[in-house]
Amino acid sequence: MRWRGRAGPTWGKKKRRPRGRGRGRVGLLTWRYASAAAVLGTSVLDRVVGGRPALTAAVVTALCEEPTLGQLRDALSIPCTDLLIAREPAFRDRHDEERHELLRGVQGVTEFAAGLGDGVPEDAAGLWAGRLTEFDRLGTDPLYEGVLGRLLPFAEQFPNEISWYLKQSRAGALPHQIRT
Repeated sequence: MRWRGRAGPTWGKKKRRPRGRGRGRVGLLTWRYASAAAVLGTSVLDRVVGGRPALTAAVVTALCEEPTLGQLRDALSIPCTDLLIAREPAFRDRHDEERHELLRGVQGVTEFAAGLGDGVPEDAAGLWAGRLTEFDRLGTDPLYEGVLGRLLPFAEQFPNEISWYLKQSRAGALPHQIRT
């Protein structure tokens, strides 16, 4: 019998599968790259918009690694009004609300991680200096749960926003122009 896109005879029933090693690894790998993309994208856009020199190859290489939770917090602390200056105010405001929610989610991750024990630091400085993948433990809900879904679209917006800013700047549509 063919189910035509349905999940089978269990539709409507919610099943919570225990987190296996494979599922956890995929989520952590996704977190690693999404968090690095968010920090790298924020850093590049912040420099482009601010008219500062380009990042060095060594800095870019370092930013391609999973950031500490503190580095991610710092990147998420830059207001969208400072980064998305080529966009209309409503667009900036909407993205700033999303950024605030994501920042609150990352702060929640550190609060939850502090209670894990098992070698995870309990103090704020130790948590912000560490990486989520170092703190995640099998047998617990993933630390990224509820945050990763917000982080992915946030991270993937940066190539487009950098391109949009450069196009607007070159077209003379911005008060601060980039020389080409």
